[in-house]
Amino acid sequence: MKEALSKYFGQKLIFVVRILLFSLVIYMLFHTIKNQPQGIEGLMATFLSSWRGTSSYFWISLLVLMVLNWTLESLKWRTLLEHIEPISIAQAFKSVLTGLALGMLLPSGTGDVAGRIIELKKKTEGIGAGIVSGIIQTIVTLSFGYVGLVFIVQKFCLKNTLESYLVFVMPTLGLVASLLFWYSKKLKLIQHKRIQQVLTAIFSLSKKQWVRLFAIGMIRHLVFISQFALLFNWAGVKLPFTDTLAVINSVFLAKTIIPALNFVSDLGVRELSAIYFMRHYAVDVNQVITATFSLWLLNIGIPVLIGSIWILFTRKNAH
Repeated sequence: MKEALSKYFGQKLIFVVRILLFSLVIYMLFHTIKNQPQGIEGLMATFLSSWRGTSSYFWISLLVLMVLNWTLESLKWRTLLEHIEPISIAQAFKSVLTGLALGMLLPSGTGDVAGRIIELKKKTEGIGAGIVSGIIQTIVTLSFGYVGLVFIVQKFCLKNTLESYLVFVMPTLGLVASLLFWYSKKLKLIQHKRIQQVLTAIFSLSKKQWVRLFAIGMIRHLVFISQFALLFNWAGVKLPFTDTLAVINSVFLAKTIIPALNFVSDLGVRELSAIYFMRHYAVDVNQVITATFSLWLLNIGIPVLIGSIWILFTRKNAH
């Protein structure tokens, strides 16, 4: 009897927690939109102004790219779990969006990883897989971002600026990080069983898997660039093709290296970075903000809404 009551109240508690998580995510989503510099009214006015005359094919293209973006991330997640706990692409997609939703509430990527492993049996190894997924995308973003940064520094002959310092510092930091990664297995500094289980996700990957994972990461980054470029053009930010690529990659670089507590502050980093790198060009700041916010809404806002619904209705994992 006691066991039955305990199980009943446990299920009710889980349901209440899911309701609270869902409500918090929705609140954070609308709070973020409300606190934009232009306000909801200003953003809607700019959005509707840009909407007029825009072909429906444009929006369909953006939606297709959004689905492709998260499908690629789901494929990456599924690949990482092949040797840990195989799952279907549908399960991977659900896990990724659930992690995205929890990332609105928990800082520094902890929510993202927690959401991804919530239904896994081998949660400790799943944490390692989540860390690897983030590392791969970070390396790809930093590589593309560095090229964009070099382009801007050379074009505008920048000296004694943040950009020029980063151009010299980043290769050194990259070399140090690479050496630490490749030799960490031999250092034997970490003997804790749990940590070794986390590292299993890294050291058990084959070269073929690493190549496939980085290929997925690069294709996904190209999807990001395509989305941002389309939205810049739509919002009225007109730059030469190479300059557009340089600015976009520099913005993603800044977003990666500047700490953000969650996706809300991540949005602020995107906007401030875009404005910072666009200062070299004669462009309307409002147009830059509109394009940046639209990208966030497309890649984060809508998927977070879907992920929060999944949190609400996902059945408790029996394991």
